[in-house]
Amino acid sequence: MKHKYLGGDKEMEKKAQYSAGPFTVDEIGFIQLADAKVLAAVARGEIDLNRIAREEMANRGLGLSGKWVGFEMARTIHGLDK
Repeated sequence: MKHKYLGGDKEMEKKAQYSAGPFTVDEIGFIQLADAKVLAAVARGEIDLNRIAREEMANRGLGLSGKWVGFEMARTIHGLDK
């Protein structure tokens, strides 16, 4: 099954009813903790999980590969310095 994700078009395995891509179910299992109204808003496009992930990575000072780059550089990398 083909799905789009941050890396572009790639084959992604279907694991435990998730399109897990290169991640294990344990790594993406956090989504099960999300409230139904939040998941529904994400599904409707009202919440941008990509933006939230970029903000969180910048808050941790991480670049796109998850390595430390510093807070200022991370904000630039993730397009949040505007």
